[in-house]
Amino acid sequence: NRMDVQKLLRNPRFRLEQGGAAEPGQVKQFREAAPPNLPRTYLRFMEACNGARGKIPYETGFLELWPLDRALERNREYGIARSLPGFFAFGSDGADELFLFDLRKDDGAAVCAVSAKAANAASVAPITKSFSEFLEGITLMAGA
Repeated sequence: NRMDVQKLLRNPRFRLEQGGAAEPGQVKQFREAAPPNLPRTYLRFMEACNGARGKIPYETGFLELWPLDRALERNREYGIARSLPGFFAFGSDGADELFLFDLRKDDGAAVCAVSAKAANAASVAPITKSFSEFLEGITLMAGA
């Protein structure tokens, strides 16, 4: 079930403000430094628009999807590898709620949220089972 990222980005219901395409060099550097099992849909999405922001129909209400270089920096700044081993943060709600991938299982990465102030496995709240589902939710519920 391969999500067509280009089609999604052209969908008028997908209303996130998008960054420009990532440069191949950035993508290569990111892949070398990031966990190897990040969702392929996430990588394809970030190649197409390196970052995005806007209102989302989930509890946090807003999403700031960090550009690739920023994502690595932010994970270091928040000490994710230390406080949440097996997780990778890919964005925030513009305040202290972080969006993360749970990379601890092999069968795909669930999207979760956690407060940056209480970043530990016990306080991680699941949002969707996959990044594709997360994006679909944003699209389906836009303008609802």
